[in-house]
Amino acid sequence: MPAWKKSRAVLRADTVARAVSLSVDTRRGVLVVGPPGAGASRCAADIAAGLRAAGVPVTVWDDLDRLGAPRALPDGAVLVASARVGAALPPEFDDEVSARTTRLPLRNLTRGGSEAAVAAAVGTPLSARLVEALWAGSHGNLTALRATYDDLATRRLTRRTRDRLILTVDPATAIAGVAVDPQLWISPGGSDTSTDTDALTAALTTAALARRITIQDLEHLHGCAVVRDLVARALLAEGRHDGAEVLIVQPPVLATALRAGADHRRRWEAYDAVLSLPGTTQPDPHIVLWAVANARTADIRPVDTPAVLAAAHAALDGHDYRTGVELFEAAQRAGLGMTPLQQAELALVAGSCLRLLDRVQEAAGMFEQSLECLQAPAGPRVDDDEPDGADYTRVLIDTVTARADLVHYRDRGPQNSLPLIEAAHGLLAPGHPAHSVLDALTVVHLSYAGRYRDAARAYAELGSPQTDSSLVPSSSSRQLTSPLPAEWERRLEAIHALALDSLGRPDEALAVLRRLARRSRTMDHHAWASEEYLGSLLSVVLHGFGVNALFAELAPFVAVEQDDSVRVDHGVRRVADAEIALAAGDLQSAVSAASDALDTVEVDGPEDFLPRAISLYALNSALSGQSATAREQLQQLRAIPGYTNSPVGPEIRGAEAGVLFCLGESDQARDIVRSLIDDGLLGAAVRAALAGVLMADAESCRIVADLEVSGDVLVLVRELAAANLAENPRRLLDAAQRARGYGLHMVAAAAADRARSLATPGSQHHTMAERMIATTEIGGSLAGLTGLDGPAGAVPPGVSLTRRESQIAELVGQGLTNAEIAAELHLSKRTVEGHLNRIYSKTGTRLRG
Repeated sequence: MPAWKKSRAVLRADTVARAVSLSVDTRRGVLVVGPPGAGASRCAADIAAGLRAAGVPVTVWDDLDRLGAPRALPDGAVLVASARVGAALPPEFDDEVSARTTRLPLRNLTRGGSEAAVAAAVGTPLSARLVEALWAGSHGNLTALRATYDDLATRRLTRRTRDRLILTVDPATAIAGVAVDPQLWISPGGSDTSTDTDALTAALTTAALARRITIQDLEHLHGCAVVRDLVARALLAEGRHDGAEVLIVQPPVLATALRAGADHRRRWEAYDAVLSLPGTTQPDPHIVLWAVANARTADIRPVDTPAVLAAAHAALDGHDYRTGVELFEAAQRAGLGMTPLQQAELALVAGSCLRLLDRVQEAAGMFEQSLECLQAPAGPRVDDDEPDGADYTRVLIDTVTARADLVHYRDRGPQNSLPLIEAAHGLLAPGHPAHSVLDALTVVHLSYAGRYRDAARAYAELGSPQTDSSLVPSSSSRQLTSPLPAEWERRLEAIHALALDSLGRPDEALAVLRRLARRSRTMDHHAWASEEYLGSLLSVVLHGFGVNALFAELAPFVAVEQDDSVRVDHGVRRVADAEIALAAGDLQSAVSAASDALDTVEVDGPEDFLPRAISLYALNSALSGQSATAREQLQQLRAIPGYTNSPVGPEIRGAEAGVLFCLGESDQARDIVRSLIDDGLLGAAVRAALAGVLMADAESCRIVADLEVSGDVLVLVRELAAANLAENPRRLLDAAQRARGYGLHMVAAAAADRARSLATPGSQHHTMAERMIATTEIGGSLAGLTGLDGPAGAVPPGVSLTRRESQIAELVGQGLTNAEIAAELHLSKRTVEGHLNRIYSKTGTRLRG
């Protein structure tokens, strides 16, 4: 389909280079296998080009699964071919290709890269939740996508609202009920014999039921030939989970269908066979749950407590929260023998699962039960059960962390979470290394509340000797000289970078993130590319250095999108999309993304991001002239208790100030800016005053012009404020040019409009301002900020334009951006800008209002 051909996943050069090098050394070809849109044909072409450059004769067979008659293969030529994922090769090619090539499976489209392609394939704009459901069910496989889409429509889980199609339930519920025919993939076209199909189905069903089985174990149960065929057709993909190689059934909707179609007898046989495998060290949560629930059956292999704990952790890590809770309940019913430490750890995992299921009161009870087991141990112990043991300390820290997080989530503030952390010091001996972890947790919760100045001071005191805390009352004296564990250091530095950004020091914040990235290069990326790190990286780069700088930092975001073990909620993604579109000046996309984020977060969470989604929707609506919507959202925001008590609390206050500027309530907006300055949050204050600076509000400009901040964007806004006060068109044009270089088109357009209003008509500065306005793209009007919100002007009578210039002038009058005009007329964007400059020279007027 054309939509998928236009949206290719980025092919890493090292993947092609490795394939070329291997083929040169072995003279063995490559069969590139990938789903529609993943770029299998392009990858094969790149490999063939590399081999030709190395002097190796090459024959390319593209779309091998759809070739007709067999082709001759020249002697000595290396075969490079491509095929669709899951498609069986024609029998006449199978032996030749297997003997001459090595299979190279491509990763599917990333979630972000698939959004436009999914919407284009369906033929209508989709909500974030529906895109997530289709992506989760298909992973870029077009057949799976269509099957999932048709199933959701048949069950009436989709409906049209406003300008897009939405999903009426959460994505997990929608995908869980998808019913498709597994033979779409297992036996396409009926080319396999029934015996082969039965063997393939049995092996795939085992892999779908035993979600953590290894390829060696599956070969032991079903034979090497069957498993090799499934891997070759990319119906089974190898991956890593908790350091172990595991198998994943692709596409995911096929795994769901196989699990739903497995009757009780087949499940019993599969589970029993997997449990009987020798050396199974990382049991699957569902199989362990089944074994514990059927523990009284004589022929069931018993599972021990460590296996139950490992399975519970696997369920939590795999976002299978219901199974995690059911494991705890089944262990209690079965009377599984556990030490107090094991009871505490299992209760902790169950409480964490309940918390993520939003069963807050039950989660609080579980955490209390875990802490009671740690405080009053009884029964058999092992060395690590002792209060100074490594396992005891780990469970204690995790329990205190979970309790504090839950209290902060419930109460929307640190006033109750900080005392819990301080009280936990009393459970540790003086001088214990874990004291530093608890103090790091204090920094985290101050940051959660948006109290970044306090958090920065507490961060500076970490590791230094002290006898009490300057932030919360101390109940015991202690010496903090132990270094933080690596995982806590990674988490804390990401949060500290976010604090530095809010304090107006993005240069220092970026240095912290660069140091963190260097340290993490020797680790699996999911160990450090947490939501905290990614959120900090996005905020620091976008707020401090602009949109174009952010585009150069996409590698960790792409890596996380391709890793199913790291989950970034789709509502959070849409919040980020709204922030980026706002910074770029694409207000239409910003409003759409913020509205979509709000719809998603309201239903699916995370609830912590609800105030941010509302504040962005209000700000984008206000900037677009939708005053009624902006006031409604502002009222909804203020109705949320503690809406600024979050890591993005300063940005929420800044968005609130921007809305007030646009609504004409400048005094209240300036009060917010001053309060941020009083809190030491200079970076957030500059962003809060941005709307006032763009409107050339004199008092806002005076406030910003004197602030000591760093970073390209913050310095630009400060200098723009000074240029407004000086009423200097040249300095304003210089600021506009720099803003456009940073990708901040809204700022560039507003600065150029201000320069035009100050410059003498017909002067060089006036002309330059007009041209910059004509060639700076903003999606939508900047209502209330500049004079750019009127309709497009007409070409004056008597002016002669060329045919192409007339076409462009007409499309400008229809409201198209330069990029849209370029796509419509099959021109480059730079050519369109050149035509607009010539139109201006001829007409002496600007075409955009």
